[in-house]
Amino acid sequence: MTSINWSEWGRPAPISLTPVTGGLINESFRAEFDSGEVLFAQRVNRSVFRDLDAIEQNLILLRASPASVLAVNPVSRLDGSIHDAEGWRVQPWIHEAAQQASAYACGQFWGKFNRLLNERAAPWKTVLPDFHSAALRWEQWTSVRQLVPHEYSELKSELEDLAPMFLTLELKLIPAVQHHDAKRTNMLLSTQGFRAIDLDTLQPGYLGSDFADLVRSMAARRTEDDPKGNSAEPEIVRELWDGYINGWPDAAAHEGTMLRMPAYLSWVQALRFAADAAHGSTYYRIDYPEHNWVRAQNQLELVRSLLKLTRFTA
Repeated sequence: MTSINWSEWGRPAPISLTPVTGGLINESFRAEFDSGEVLFAQRVNRSVFRDLDAIEQNLILLRASPASVLAVNPVSRLDGSIHDAEGWRVQPWIHEAAQQASAYACGQFWGKFNRLLNERAAPWKTVLPDFHSAALRWEQWTSVRQLVPHEYSELKSELEDLAPMFLTLELKLIPAVQHHDAKRTNMLLSTQGFRAIDLDTLQPGYLGSDFADLVRSMAARRTEDDPKGNSAEPEIVRELWDGYINGWPDAAAHEGTMLRMPAYLSWVQALRFAADAAHGSTYYRIDYPEHNWVRAQNQLELVRSLLKLTRFTA
């Protein structure tokens, strides 16, 4: 059983509590009540998300934002807060419609969600500092680069050859509030339309981060664990972009920068995998010793493909 005190949400104890699998970070449950109500209970992983107050403020700000209509908003506790002292929160259980979503529709949703998030200024808090920062990941890489085995020297060289391009790009990026994990699995299709979930990483960042995550998750031909390499589907990248700017027309003014972001973020991810591998694979879970090197190579191949598609120039 969980340690959640349901009376703090004005509810009795549920008649059934079923673990929800699939999430990699937080602990989640489906709670059914005698009244017929069904809720989703989740405890934030405090070892990953150490600033619970920042998440709390951002979720409260989201509830007051125009973007609220496109998100699954938490249920307030009786005192008006969202989380209890242990990090538990409750939200409605969404019965997802069994329907496929096109790349265009996914791009359109995230474009609209981003537009509404940034429609008016608010005191958004940073939950994970420099989460999508190439400069931070480059600094981490330089502390372990000397540990790279000889057999991965070519991978090391290519990663480092790309560094000036992406580090320079970061200096030009436009600040914007982003979800920071935009993908198909983080949008539920309910009877009322799409709704964003997994909002812990919602925070200030760079314009284009969400579009980049969307491309990485939907346009890649293979998963990041595939040893056969990777590349991007040009048609899906275009559909995602066309949908995104339909949802946020003003973003089209930044097309030159935003179309570079998928390659930027894929390079950052390649760097993270390689740095973890060089450090002994202490962060990402691995299934075999070379796993993180395979992931790094996979993402580097995705970078090459995306650079060609978006005609990236320094």
